[in-house]
Amino acid sequence: MMKPGAMYILLLLNWLRMTEIIDPIEARVSRLGNYLIRAHKYNKASILFALYLSEYVRADVEKEIRQLLDEQGLEALSVDAGEYKDLPSFFSSRSADQTVFFVHNLEKGFPEALRYLNFKREEIIDHRVKAVFWVTDEELTRIGNEAPDFFAFRNRVVEFIEMPLAEERKPDLVEFALETEYRSLDEIKHSIELKETLLLELSEADEISGYLLNSLGILFFQLSSYKKAIEYHEQALVIAKEMGDRRVVGTSLGNLGSAYSSLGQVEKAIEYYKQALAISQEIGDKQVEGTALGNLGLAYGNLGQVEKAIEYYKQALAISQELGDKRLEGAALGNLGLAYRNLGQVEKAIEYHEQALAISQEFGDRRGEGISLGSLGNAYSHLGQVEKAMEYYEQALVIAKEIGDRHNEGIWLGNIGLAYSDQGQVEKAIEYYEQALLIAREIGDRRGEGTSLGKIGLAYSDQRQVEKAIEYYEQALVIAREIGDRQEEGNRLVNLGNAYSHLGQVDKAIEYYEKALDIGKEIKDPRIINFYEKNLKSIKS
Repeated sequence: MMKPGAMYILLLLNWLRMTEIIDPIEARVSRLGNYLIRAHKYNKASILFALYLSEYVRADVEKEIRQLLDEQGLEALSVDAGEYKDLPSFFSSRSADQTVFFVHNLEKGFPEALRYLNFKREEIIDHRVKAVFWVTDEELTRIGNEAPDFFAFRNRVVEFIEMPLAEERKPDLVEFALETEYRSLDEIKHSIELKETLLLELSEADEISGYLLNSLGILFFQLSSYKKAIEYHEQALVIAKEMGDRRVVGTSLGNLGSAYSSLGQVEKAIEYYKQALAISQEIGDKQVEGTALGNLGLAYGNLGQVEKAIEYYKQALAISQELGDKRLEGAALGNLGLAYRNLGQVEKAIEYHEQALAISQEFGDRRGEGISLGSLGNAYSHLGQVEKAMEYYEQALVIAKEIGDRHNEGIWLGNIGLAYSDQGQVEKAIEYYEQALLIAREIGDRRGEGTSLGKIGLAYSDQRQVEKAIEYYEQALVIAREIGDRQEEGNRLVNLGNAYSHLGQVDKAIEYYEKALDIGKEIKDPRIINFYEKNLKSIKS
């Protein structure tokens, strides 16, 4: 037999669906926001339940309500009921005057959360708490059954039971599916969680699913989870092929190339880039063609085939100028600068970097400006002009901090560390490497973390603290293997070989060099092979 509380909840839900659901979602958002604002104005408590089906819709609605509250000077605070089961105590420990609490994951807090809410309900009223409880049908029913006295204190129940594919919400959905630029690790992880949930909510593979899959691949790429990125890009590629969307096919192939390149599998990356290039030329998409040409240049540059890389960069530059795409033009000029620096033509490299810098400054591209300044720093460092290099790194660092570009902030800190190392100030270099390491860990950049660990190891090696250097090399090696970066794995094996060579442990050094050589041959990198063979010959002789 159904409990009276459950019967009441069922009747309430049916009544809501016959009445409030006919209101546009914007009206319900406004209504919920106004309940909270009025409660603040009259210094009263407000307990609201927001019923939902889709995590995406929940996040979207909450974002809009937060904007309304922000306009009134109110702070919105998310509370995970699975983490804070004693919600009344959590509310009272915070200043409730200017705060609105958004409670989610209630089910994870059951049954303890229900007992606390029921027994401490007066505490919520006494502290004039304003809270929105996000609930599913099942959660609301359990609240009615197991915390009936608390439920009786509610002010309103508002329904947001739309599914995300309602036609009027499709533009917002597409925008969210394509969004990949976030400023913090928490934002990236939250976006991943929402996008993965939304994928499960979508009933069939379609255009939106393809966008979501590619977006998830890019986000995992940003976290240096390259294998996971490949999984998502491969799924996106399948959907794009099924739908006959050649442009998305080309984009997915290019994304796969970037992921394999980051794993040190440059030959495989080139295969994907060439397929992406062919498709872009076939459908006449000049922008994607320019991107593919630039990627091919980077790949051949990584293989040490700099002249071939320059050919691709020049083609990418011509397309960017034809399109009037200044961002693509700046990238092509910067890549040409990098290539000429690798050829030892540093003066020519500086000319290209200065052209790229001028474009970024002209169009207010602060991120591009920072990259160009850092590249100029690298060029002057190559010329031995360390002081001038450091000036450029400092300018690039200021911009990275200003725009919240944590990834490049870590890179410029590491480069400043290298400059201090070149000046013999190894202790100061280590300070900067450790700052870069901290940032890499904060943003979840495993590749950057490994790079910083390797630099710290080299610094300790310079100070003849070889055992300490080995500790850092081993940590960097673990990360390289974890993310599947074979090229970086080979570099760390060489570092370890060098370290054991300095300790006079020749057999162990040879063992590491031979492992590194095997990797160089596996990924077909002639520079790695030559470098490793030279080390092996040197130590064996």
